[in-house]
Amino acid sequence: MKLHMLLIAILISLVHTGNALGNGKITPDYLRCEYKVNPLGIDVKKPRLSWELYSDQANQHQSAYQIMVASSLEKLNKGQADLWDTGKVLSEQTNQLPYSGEELISRQDCYWKVRVWNSEDEVSAWSEPAHWSMGLMQYTDWKGTWITHRTGVNQKHKYKELYLPPARYFRKSFSSDKKVKKAKAYFTSAGLFELRLNGEKVGEDHFTPGWTDYDKRIYYVTYDVTEQLNKGGNVIGATVADGWYAGYLGFALLIGNERVRGFYGVDPAVFGQLEIEYEDGTMDIIATDATWQANQGPIREADILMGEAYDARLEMPGWDGPDYDAENWSASRLSFPPDGKLEAYPAEPVGHIEEIQPMDITEPEAGVYVFDLGKNFAGVARLKAQGKSGQKITLRYGEMLHDDGTLMTENLRRARATDTYVLKGVGVEEWTPKFTYHGFRYVEVSGLSEKPDKEAITGIVMNSPTPKTSTFHAANDMNNTLYENILTTQFANFFEVPTDCPQRDERLGWTGDAQIYVRSAAYNADVAAFFTKWLVDLDDAQRAYGAYPNYAPFPYSRSDQFSPGWMDAGVIVPHTLYKMYGDTRIIERMYAGMKRFMAFQLETSKNYLRPASRLNFGDWLAVGRQVSDDFIAAAYFGHDARLMSEMAKAIGKEGDADDYAQLFDHIKKAFIEKYIDKDGIIRDDDNQTAYALALCFDLYPEHLAAKGAARLASMIQANGNVFSTGFLGTKHVMLALSANGYPDLAYDLFMQTDYPSWGYSIENGSTSIWERWNSYTREDGFGGGSGNNARMNSFSHYAFGAVAEWMFRYGLGIDTEGAGFRNIIIRPQINHRMKAMKGSYRSINGKIASGWKIEDGKLLMEIEIPVNTKAKVYIPDVGENIIRVDGVPLGKVDDLKVLSEGSGYTVLEAGSGKYVFTCE
Repeated sequence: MKLHMLLIAILISLVHTGNALGNGKITPDYLRCEYKVNPLGIDVKKPRLSWELYSDQANQHQSAYQIMVASSLEKLNKGQADLWDTGKVLSEQTNQLPYSGEELISRQDCYWKVRVWNSEDEVSAWSEPAHWSMGLMQYTDWKGTWITHRTGVNQKHKYKELYLPPARYFRKSFSSDKKVKKAKAYFTSAGLFELRLNGEKVGEDHFTPGWTDYDKRIYYVTYDVTEQLNKGGNVIGATVADGWYAGYLGFALLIGNERVRGFYGVDPAVFGQLEIEYEDGTMDIIATDATWQANQGPIREADILMGEAYDARLEMPGWDGPDYDAENWSASRLSFPPDGKLEAYPAEPVGHIEEIQPMDITEPEAGVYVFDLGKNFAGVARLKAQGKSGQKITLRYGEMLHDDGTLMTENLRRARATDTYVLKGVGVEEWTPKFTYHGFRYVEVSGLSEKPDKEAITGIVMNSPTPKTSTFHAANDMNNTLYENILTTQFANFFEVPTDCPQRDERLGWTGDAQIYVRSAAYNADVAAFFTKWLVDLDDAQRAYGAYPNYAPFPYSRSDQFSPGWMDAGVIVPHTLYKMYGDTRIIERMYAGMKRFMAFQLETSKNYLRPASRLNFGDWLAVGRQVSDDFIAAAYFGHDARLMSEMAKAIGKEGDADDYAQLFDHIKKAFIEKYIDKDGIIRDDDNQTAYALALCFDLYPEHLAAKGAARLASMIQANGNVFSTGFLGTKHVMLALSANGYPDLAYDLFMQTDYPSWGYSIENGSTSIWERWNSYTREDGFGGGSGNNARMNSFSHYAFGAVAEWMFRYGLGIDTEGAGFRNIIIRPQINHRMKAMKGSYRSINGKIASGWKIEDGKLLMEIEIPVNTKAKVYIPDVGENIIRVDGVPLGKVDDLKVLSEGSGYTVLEAGSGKYVFTCE
């Protein structure tokens, strides 16, 4: 039924879009609220609305819009906008537009549509309706109590024996005899929960309600369950597991931390209510309380790091349905709730994204089968097997294999990463773990009755949904593989928080990795809601003295809590969301914390130079001469000040903007005096990373920047055209080269296959981005020259994937002038060795495409600019520089304005549309 309705909706949308485009007008589509399509249960009082525009004609823009918002679809269809009618508003704005109608209250349904006027004042048809609903805005809206079920607490679980308690099961019977108008469920948990109603899972999300600092905030999730209710008897149920709340977290077990699990609490609990509104205007609320029944069941262990154990013999068929006999179940226990404030989940919860089948099965040991899923991803495996009752099947997960074909698990450290299933012995049985996930390519299965086929294992790819927004294709196949590896690794690690890795005993939201990669992430996928959620985690984790910690959420600290190049994520990530999405609300949300952070840096600085901290990760995993910790600290302090000035200005704090600009000038002056000689050489830190950071952070005096870039280029060439950099330096090297006149050298690095390079990893079999360039080599196996296989050797680590920023900003030349891609820059850097490159980025304003090709001395460029934007297009000089547009000489094209000529480019101003440029 759902599929049928979806197909109808798609057909209607296509017909609508086709009609609107056919008449030459612009039409709005892809309506979103707070970056999400039709979100339920939000608690933003003035949610922001956005849409994209489409037209079959070039050079189109919006001159005005009208939004109508109604409390029901019927009213909206009748034009009765009882919540908000903007009327005709003269504006080009299509996103970050705050709702400004009637005050929104708890449970409010909001149906909305938009129409727009083009530059000729022709009005479009109304868009298809969109929807959002409000959550429970007041504490008094909640009627239930937190409930739990005690399964026993093992106090001897510090280091040696794992303590893995079973999941808890809860149920409540109720009757609903009247005609239902609508029904919504609002639920959360201390731990992870899966909601059930009348024998079916509610929603399609997993790992709800996510990970937070539970002492500061707890997220709840809203579901529309109208179609799942029965007339008469009903049962609502929930399965709850430890999750991030009570389970093992990070490397606490590895380092012998005083506490290794239960950082927020011991007993998982559930809290929420089902609200049923009837056609007669009455309402029933089924809330969690002591009348709910509780039990244990077949999930015997459930831990994110360690894995899940399921005994099918203990299944309780129909436990979540109305005909089940629950006489032997216990009464739920009332639980002390966490201290955090209840808030609506602001992003999209983790979901099952894709299913993949094994490429191959091997048997390295008798009765032990290894399934190769073909790529390194995050998720679980679905098992299909049959056998005798009590037969135990074990699934172990790994990213790589030893030379003898056995599973390599040493790099998992203290993460057990093992799932077990005990057969009930009735026919073919299927099982998918619910409350754990792993980072893996290979699944080792033992305990089977007979040799399996490929149907025995299905890979379930899981992550936080961040819609893909990019395409990329180069003439060099290795670089196409690199792009796919970058995407694979990004999606594997964007799992509730931006983790460093999905496999070992870590999976923390490391700030250094996030700040280096965030712009690459934003080119590859729509990460606005995802990073908005994580920035709340980071703000919650900020230390009382102003520093941001090394990861967020921050359940424990090993020693010192911050490091230069890591804590700066508190400034860099909000600035990136502002640049990519035009989002000023995230600046306002983070601003007080950012100011405290800047004050902390200034207080701990000497002569405006921030020193290194007691804990310094430096240019993590650099393969050459390390840049000094003091240099990194000073450079990032200057970078932070410059970004703060820009963000302060964006939210109208002109005084602060001037103060931070002045602070940057002071830092730059002090930086130059300490580090940069009159010949442009960096004293004491004469290495690739130092030059890259100084150039990218505008810390060179203008007259010496060219000499600094030349020194950087000469060092790379002297090093055989390979990096000597680590996490902080590698991305900035290529950005600095391309920005300072050395694009061909940047391409040499991009296409390199010698160690250290992306091509080196790919030639050694990578299907993802590795933590080390040589995490595995065909010659040395997992030694790779590092001798550090088990402690630090992740095969899914996105930091070195930050080259994606260069790929889009310089290779394809897609950038924004100002914020939000309203004024676009198309300036590809052409490379004769590469010969061709093409790709696209779906910005918040729509698709931007750029492609170039060199053939027979002629340059071909194809670009696409979305409606309601304009672009500066840089056409590189080629040959006699004769430029044609769609075959017509440039001088005869009226819609394109020549802004400048010379300096290697002809610069044009182009409106929306598709263009083919040739230059010869």
